[in-house]
Amino acid sequence: MKKLIPWKLYKQIIGNVPIACVDVAIVAKGSVLLVRRKDHPAKGQWWLPGGRVLKGEMMKIAAARKARDEVGIECHVGPIVHTAETIFPDGPGGVSIHSINSCFFMYPVRPDFEPDLDDHHSDVKWVRKIPKGVHPYVERCLMGAGLSK
Repeated sequence: MKKLIPWKLYKQIIGNVPIACVDVAIVAKGSVLLVRRKDHPAKGQWWLPGGRVLKGEMMKIAAARKARDEVGIECHVGPIVHTAETIFPDGPGGVSIHSINSCFFMYPVRPDFEPDLDDHHSDVKWVRKIPKGVHPYVERCLMGAGLSK
């Protein structure tokens, strides 16, 4: 069971240091899964499932956990397809956030899966091409997963 940092301390941490994150490019039948974010940063944008790496957690394990927790899909974890930094002025609680992100190529363990979104996402879509208007980080992750514009 993961131990959550109390909000007051977490707000102080994200206000002062970059956060290590993983994102997951889940690939099935030639498409990649995107989710619409309900929370800051990037609220309302199409993004890849993902989030923070916990202390003591290997990045590949974090990637598999984020796929399970955010979209309910058990996945095989492949290689990192893109690494970059994102900086948002509108992070959680109004605190700017600086993340160091690595995006993993992943594919579902079972072919007969249905995404099951967590409370932090409002919608899901599968894309075969890179949609116009996605964040440059998402665009590069999708390129790394084999999609084109």
